[in-house]
Amino acid sequence: MMEKKTNDQIILEQIIKERWEESQDGSSISEYFEIYAATELLKNQDLSYDDIEYGIVGNGGDGGIDSIYTFINGELLKEDTPINATQKKNTIELVIIQSKTSPTFKEDAVVKFRESAEDLFNLANATDDFAARYNKDIREKVELFRKGYGMLAKTFPKLVIRYFYVTQGVSTHPNVEGKVDKLRDVISSMFSNSEFSFEFVGASRLLELTRDIPTTSRALEVAESPIGTAGGSYICLVDLKSYFKFISDAGALARSLFESNVRDYQGSVIVNTGIRQTLQNAHSEDFWYLNNGVTIITPKAVLAGKQLTIEDPQIVNGLQTSHEIYQHFSESSEDLADKRTVLVRIICEKDEPARDRIIRATNSQTAIPPASLRSSDEIHRNIEDFLKSNGFYYDRKKNYYKNKGMSISQIISIPYMAQAMMAIILQKPDQARARPSTLLNSDIEYKRIFSLDMPIDVYLKVIQVMRTVERNMKDLEIDRKTSANIKYYVAMVYAIAITGTKSDIAAKLNGMAQLVINTDELTEVTLKVKAMFEEAGGTDQVAKASAFAETLLAAPISEIQAVL
Repeated sequence: MMEKKTNDQIILEQIIKERWEESQDGSSISEYFEIYAATELLKNQDLSYDDIEYGIVGNGGDGGIDSIYTFINGELLKEDTPINATQKKNTIELVIIQSKTSPTFKEDAVVKFRESAEDLFNLANATDDFAARYNKDIREKVELFRKGYGMLAKTFPKLVIRYFYVTQGVSTHPNVEGKVDKLRDVISSMFSNSEFSFEFVGASRLLELTRDIPTTSRALEVAESPIGTAGGSYICLVDLKSYFKFISDAGALARSLFESNVRDYQGSVIVNTGIRQTLQNAHSEDFWYLNNGVTIITPKAVLAGKQLTIEDPQIVNGLQTSHEIYQHFSESSEDLADKRTVLVRIICEKDEPARDRIIRATNSQTAIPPASLRSSDEIHRNIEDFLKSNGFYYDRKKNYYKNKGMSISQIISIPYMAQAMMAIILQKPDQARARPSTLLNSDIEYKRIFSLDMPIDVYLKVIQVMRTVERNMKDLEIDRKTSANIKYYVAMVYAIAITGTKSDIAAKLNGMAQLVINTDELTEVTLKVKAMFEEAGGTDQVAKASAFAETLLAAPISEIQAVL
């Protein structure tokens, strides 16, 4: 006799069903549950939906692993993520999740965790030796972890390995819980100084996570009473150790604080070396005498005694200073007694356009190319407004619309837009596939993709093509790995076919009053590109190299259109 469902199970089931229906991405409810579970478990990691999908590997031959994520110092590791091997103190966090819609927890799931750990995380084993047992997705994600761990091994990083087993169950049988000890022993034998945790996440816990809205406010302890203005802005001195705590989350750098900052951390360039030397000399002049300080922008700041509570703080100037302070104190606990201070400006501004102007003004030094002012550029605000009026939400500020509960299929991130434009308009699908994290690093490419001279309608039509290509691949039941490898190529070829040009796709798309995509024709293009990709080798290397794109582009337009 089937047990009666609890209230938590009924409510959770309804929430998942509603969100799945809203997603409109062609996934099954079990596939959506994998994304849902990972999103809730990693809510405090501030990942976008693109980041969450990047870690999904469950598709048969997954060793009981549905998603896997490696974080280095709080940043999600992707194939093109640069790793700073010279940094002294590092934290590597490996998160492994199995998520099933079943109403119970089963012993077999934990056993599979143990078996996959023995096979894949034993550094003496080559992951390709297990190609018959584990799919390519899981092997590649394990290789990413191995690469990061290997590059940082000489720094003796703190290694945290976290397992989650998620179902819609109520309780865990002791026999199931008992299997965890063997998994812990296996991990400990391979990574002796690692921190291991395992959590059974049932309906009640998952519902609790769903209801938990991450706080957007942070507290900053000031050294002296700050100078305030009528508009709620402040200038203050902050102890270096207090500022270190402000920019840290459980020991990791709180990267969400820097979303609006236009500069990437520049490592050991001259200015940072100077900041580092100043920090290391505890007997030098007070730090704020020698440093320009930090600017934080916020919609609201409230002072109580010597504590400022800052709503949704964004560090818009002082990234280099912040990184060096974080690095200095994370490497030496003795320096927590440091009494020096840093100058902090807190600018209270609720108006979004005004916030963008402040971001640009505080980063207007000649050393920064104008194209580096990414999300605050006028073009991104234009894209956001235009897409919103056409059913899409452009995430100029990372996770803004995700946190508002908008559907996955309607949210478009800046990197996703860049990949779509790179593939369709610039006809470089190999670059779109190979550089998910670093595509916007080149100012030359950035200016070609995001320009006020580009007709605004092109951005919408490019997204419509890209989203339809992805949905159609799911309908055709093309596996996740193949889809990831060929979707940019399919989008490029289809755009050439419907516009009848290779040289001026943007103008042709803009000239279409309305983009109508014929699914049967798109399917023909998809299957043709897939067959050619497999004939070329069907590997990641093929997808990330230029040769395959050159082969497709070499075909006459009449031949490409003949496929339709």
